[in-house]
Amino acid sequence: MKALIKYVISLLTLTAPVSVIASDIVIDGSLNEQQWQEQVKHTDNYQVIPQTLLKSDSNFYYQILTSEQGLYVAVSAKKKASPLRVRTQENDTLFTNDHIQIMLDMNNTQQTSYVFAINHQGYFYDGIYKQNKLLDLDWSNNWQYAVKTRDNSWITELYIPWSSMTFSIQEQHEFGVSVSRYDEANNATYSSIPANPSMNSFLQNFNKEVAVIKVESNFDIFPYISVNRDIANNHNSTDIGTEIFWKPTKNQQISATVNPDFGQVESDELVVNFSAIESFFSEKRPFFNDNQNIFDVVGPENLRVVHTPRIGGESYYDEDYAGDLDSAFKYTFGTEQLDLGLLSAFESSDNGNSGRDFWVLRGQYHTDASKLGVSINNVNTPSIDRKATIISTDINYAYSEDAELNLGIINSQIEQAQITNSDTGWWLTGSVESSEQQSHEFSVFSYGDELQLNDIGYVKRINRKQFEYEYEYQIPDLDLWSIRDVTFAIETEIKTNYDSEKLPRILASSIELVADSEFEYQFGIEYGTSGFDDLLTRGNQSVWLPSFYIAELEISSPEYDWGTFSFEFELGTEGLSGAFYNAESSVEQQFSDNILVGFTLAQYNSDSWFDWDEGNTVDEYNFTEQSIELSLDYQIAGNQELRLKFESVIGKAKHLNRYLVNAEGHLSTFGDRDDFSFSESAFQMRYKYALSQLTAFYLSYGFGGEFEDEIAKFGKRNLYKQAIEAKDAHNIFAKIRFHF
Repeated sequence: MKALIKYVISLLTLTAPVSVIASDIVIDGSLNEQQWQEQVKHTDNYQVIPQTLLKSDSNFYYQILTSEQGLYVAVSAKKKASPLRVRTQENDTLFTNDHIQIMLDMNNTQQTSYVFAINHQGYFYDGIYKQNKLLDLDWSNNWQYAVKTRDNSWITELYIPWSSMTFSIQEQHEFGVSVSRYDEANNATYSSIPANPSMNSFLQNFNKEVAVIKVESNFDIFPYISVNRDIANNHNSTDIGTEIFWKPTKNQQISATVNPDFGQVESDELVVNFSAIESFFSEKRPFFNDNQNIFDVVGPENLRVVHTPRIGGESYYDEDYAGDLDSAFKYTFGTEQLDLGLLSAFESSDNGNSGRDFWVLRGQYHTDASKLGVSINNVNTPSIDRKATIISTDINYAYSEDAELNLGIINSQIEQAQITNSDTGWWLTGSVESSEQQSHEFSVFSYGDELQLNDIGYVKRINRKQFEYEYEYQIPDLDLWSIRDVTFAIETEIKTNYDSEKLPRILASSIELVADSEFEYQFGIEYGTSGFDDLLTRGNQSVWLPSFYIAELEISSPEYDWGTFSFEFELGTEGLSGAFYNAESSVEQQFSDNILVGFTLAQYNSDSWFDWDEGNTVDEYNFTEQSIELSLDYQIAGNQELRLKFESVIGKAKHLNRYLVNAEGHLSTFGDRDDFSFSESAFQMRYKYALSQLTAFYLSYGFGGEFEDEIAKFGKRNLYKQAIEAKDAHNIFAKIRFHF
């Protein structure tokens, strides 16, 4: 009996963190306070990448303390005698060297978790891990940390205020915790739980902790002043605006922005897109990333029920529209099982007319790891007399720790020019982990040919009925022929459209190898049957194309002290059985402890590249595209950083044939077209001086331009030069953002 009582007491000690007074702990990485000396050290580690799930107690340990105001975490990671790798990078980007990651499921619903990570140099990122196995690094908040390196270990100490996270507070609040460490010496990840983020059971495996949390109101205001010099148009402007974040209770948040200006954020990637599929860009504006998780509903074909880059951006359905974001408002409320969210935004049109209005309402009910949600979106576009209402319902059902299903139904109702149009789509996706080494994923979806989501959502394409299946088999501890682990995968895709046309069917397989030397190799082959391309002519007769294949090779080097390099190569057939190849090579070099330079060179060439002209007319070219990207990250001091990014793309197209597409999708030659060439470039310099964690001065300089040569008389060097000299956009921007 005495032994049993002792065992029960030891269990209670492990699951009940000590409550402390906030002022007792100094965040300095030393762990000298008595509370740390007396607190239990959690030493159980599992190797989760590669996914052996072998248990050890020698890689790291962690400790947890709580107060009514926040959570304290200390992690000590063992290291070898050799120095750890140094990488200069921007905060809120993923690490490639030794780091610690803490994940908190504050609602204990196994739906999402907050993520806090620190590497041994003292860089950090924070974000939200979502149930669809995506890590969103665009969420940020105010928390403290310190790092200290010793001879045989490095330590990180964190303080995370409860007020930095939104959750429904309980009297004795239980929350989930996972702590992991990427050990660069072993090129492996170890965790406090036997699961990694790619597994269905990941959130269900979190360790449970209990805390007494004081309910406090929290109010933050971020006023700003910005100055912009538009050199291209010889125009100066000054703006004043603010962002407000108010948490009246622990489970509510109200956010508002008036006259926002996001000129300090990183520019989107330079993409030259000739296809019928819209380029996808992620949201980078802090206001729209904060507390946004409730609105994130996704489906196949990269479907997003709410895609906030639409707000304040171009209108998908009105090419002539241009507007600016005037204001936005967001309200979220959560209980133990119910979440509600409201998002609204208002624009002003550049031409003096009324701008667009956006309204999004979302509610979701969850129990354990399952969830039922309903979304209603409404967008008013006065410039084309258009009103869009999108209603969707989604269900996430966790059948077990290893299996889950997702069902979504979405309807769009469009009123434009006194005509009403309505259509529906649905999707069903699922994943099963039949063992620790084997996984299955599938998706079935049907998107109507009149489904219109892109007023505030995003979807790659509609008019599609499709089935996809992928099987993956891992051998995490092969240890054969200098190969450490291997992953095999096969994938198939069967699809048609609402015209019942036969679209190409896809069968693909791949093998990924990780060597003992930490080199990574991936080989893949994809075969597509003959079928219709129903996107090329934008709805003006589908084009019948022959079968094709694609073979690819990817090689990634280990993370050396000096940097890393990678190489990708694809070859195959496309168009009318013409050959193509696509090659890309990248290198990153750490020149000193605070300067990292990256360079990427890519080239694509096709003997049968198709481009839509108009109507049912298409052109075939011998096409070459080349791109370069150069970046520099310079950490001037602990509170100063400089980022440079230059991108340029050039292309040359030699005309081969011009075709008319008939009703059966066959091509007949007629006429001729000139050759053409083009180039685009973009440069951005961003400087940040942090006065505190949330107050900073920003300075950016950027330019970009494009050049078109309709007779293709310029060579590659001159095409690069012409794009750089064009400077269609040319700005200097300065902003100071305060925090009160």
